[in-house]
Amino acid sequence: MSNTEEITTAEAPFDDQNCDNILQSTNGVNFHVYKLVLSLMSPIFKDKFMSPHSESQSDETSIPIIAVAESSTTLRSLLCYPAATPTFDSLDDAKAVLEAAKKYDMQPALSRAGDLIIAQFLTDHFLDLYALSCRFGWQHHAQTAATRALEIKDLGRPSNGFNGLQDITGADYHRLLVYHYQCGIVAQKVGDSLSWLPPSSGEMQLQMWICKCRLTGSAKTLQIGNVGELKIVP
Repeated sequence: MSNTEEITTAEAPFDDQNCDNILQSTNGVNFHVYKLVLSLMSPIFKDKFMSPHSESQSDETSIPIIAVAESSTTLRSLLCYPAATPTFDSLDDAKAVLEAAKKYDMQPALSRAGDLIIAQFLTDHFLDLYALSCRFGWQHHAQTAATRALEIKDLGRPSNGFNGLQDITGADYHRLLVYHYQCGIVAQKVGDSLSWLPPSSGEMQLQMWICKCRLTGSAKTLQIGNVGELKIVP
């Protein structure tokens, strides 16, 4: 932070003058916090508070000030847990919160942020969320994102649409491609053969789940007796 930048105080609930510590963001916003609360949330902060050599300064009220490497936007979302549910203006903001939660070993906040990010950004960013889920070990979220990735017909071809490759290993990406390929094989076999259909003399209600494929968009159409049209993803 520049020496000439004005120091401001964060809005409630981080403006409590009875606090016993202040976290100062990179853009000069002071967050008034309590050591006990932060120690319970983060073993990293707990060690920092216990260390006699903790890098801090004090203002005129003698409240220790700890400068951190996060912006006020990131700190606000990070410290909202568990009192409130944070919201994210963008996926980049959400990623910054995840990095901070990992840095300070705030596991409950990290898990909660993962749920919120999936709920908020899955529709438009499922490949990036697959990468984040692999990175942070969220198997359930990785499966959800991989299933949505089945909508991408040309997955694996050179593309600028996957900005999360730097967040995962080659093995993680290979697993996604294998999953995508195998689901396509299963869907193709279903389209080529009707042996899986049970015999019926009346109207039939079909409910089909094939690797959780979404039967929308570009698909082949089969006419099955009086049942009607069935679309199969090629």
